[in-house]
Amino acid sequence: MTGRRTAASRARRYEDFDQVQVFDALGSETSSFSVGDAMEHLLVDEAGRLWVGHFDENPAGIRRWSATGLPTWTSDDANIPGLLDCYALNVTGAAAWACPYTDFPLVGIRPDRTDRPVRVWENRVRGARAVAVHGGRVAFYGGYGEEQDRLVHGELTETSVEQTDVGLLTLTEGSFAGRRRVVGRGSRIYVQAEPSTAWGVFDLSS
Repeated sequence: MTGRRTAASRARRYEDFDQVQVFDALGSETSSFSVGDAMEHLLVDEAGRLWVGHFDENPAGIRRWSATGLPTWTSDDANIPGLLDCYALNVTGAAAWACPYTDFPLVGIRPDRTDRPVRVWENRVRGARAVAVHGGRVAFYGGYGEEQDRLVHGELTETSVEQTDVGLLTLTEGSFAGRRRVVGRGSRIYVQAEPSTAWGVFDLSS
């Protein structure tokens, strides 16, 4: 990685400033721009493009931006069912994977492909906050209420995710995460529990 990016999730709190700032390896700002309000996820792909998933106060859904702030893909015409809130977003290589509210399908997004740039798999797992994908396998982490520590394994068929196992994800010492941050990257789900000093990693490929 040659630099870093920072962003504010709510645009209206920073009306006089650009929301996203891009820095080079020496810490100098190279560009800044706004990507809209209600940003839930911001991840960078291998080409340096920014993927943004919005929560329900912004109907933009999922968008991809260049490192200089040009929009390069939007979910507006992608026919993703029930996309009101991007609950989970995973970016790996040049692709993105999402699990959006309200229908919670698994969505694979490869905008640079001419053949099926967006694929949608029906999914019965509700409320997952992170997703990991490896080959034809997938894992969903999180859920509503007592299912916040749930880890669901599944396999991809042509049209749906078929569940193969359900368990609970715990920290190294065996406790549950409680309040946490989660990030999906390829086959991995990163979990940072309070006091937010370290990350734990679940790897679907291991």
